[in-house]
Amino acid sequence: MQDFSDIKEFKSNFYEKYHTVLVPIIEKMENTRRWYLFGAILWAIIFAGGGIAYIWFVIKFNVDRTEFLSGFAMIAFGLFFGYYMCKKDFESKLKSKIMHIVTSCFGNMVWSTGYYPLKKAEKFVEAGLFPSFSKMYVDERFAGTYKGVPIDIVEASYSSSDKYIPVFDGLCIKLDMNKNFKGHTILMEDTILHTSPRSHLRHTELEDVNFEKRYDVFTDDEIEARYILTPTFMEKLTGIKMAFYCKSIRCAFYQGEILIAMKPTTDLFSIGSLFRPVVDTRQFQNLCNQFCSVLSLIDYLKLNEQAIL
Repeated sequence: MQDFSDIKEFKSNFYEKYHTVLVPIIEKMENTRRWYLFGAILWAIIFAGGGIAYIWFVIKFNVDRTEFLSGFAMIAFGLFFGYYMCKKDFESKLKSKIMHIVTSCFGNMVWSTGYYPLKKAEKFVEAGLFPSFSKMYVDERFAGTYKGVPIDIVEASYSSSDKYIPVFDGLCIKLDMNKNFKGHTILMEDTILHTSPRSHLRHTELEDVNFEKRYDVFTDDEIEARYILTPTFMEKLTGIKMAFYCKSIRCAFYQGEILIAMKPTTDLFSIGSLFRPVVDTRQFQNLCNQFCSVLSLIDYLKLNEQAIL
């Protein structure tokens, strides 16, 4: 297992292994991608033909407008669903073959699906980042270390009952701290009423006006919260939000850990585009940039060091 001394070394290792190890393997999947693309195009042609026939039928027999719209919506949905299933099936096959190699390019990161320890997931509830849940579905998980700091990145959905009432659906990041922070601090989206997610935490205003317009801070240690939540820290947190294409972000300092919960606007960790060659570097660069945004936060907070900032 390999650990890195800085982000530059992390990136250098990724690009070296990408070209020498990963490319020769994923090139073999190019024909598979083309067959899936052919299937998606064929599906589109079939549904497009059906759509044209349906429009002719509507005009010919003067079908009611409401029935026309509902029928057209079903055709559009079928078109999208067909492409989506082709894309997801290809992506699943691709990931099952290469993700263990992809993560080796990131040092000691390990990729897995379908499992995340319940106690670790419940920590986000205890910290006040989202409500309690009874069911959890894990899509993907990356776990490893950087400068000896344990990292957990999990994409999952949480629900509160058998009927799947959503509680939270998105990305959770957990970073261990070798720090002596004592307080419990939560950073979340700004609300009008400034309602605290935990009864023992009080709303605290910081001096940064722009910060106050965007976020609420709740803490049981105001001095420590002001010490942690600097403009530079917010810059790093915003960098993570942008790298993962998320529309909202919440963060908690709780019991020696940094916990981050985000809601993405796009399909995360996607590397199975049907319209790009499998060796197209952009999809892998996005993944690298996402990891680097997390490492940047670790570097800034010096989480590998025992002393407080």
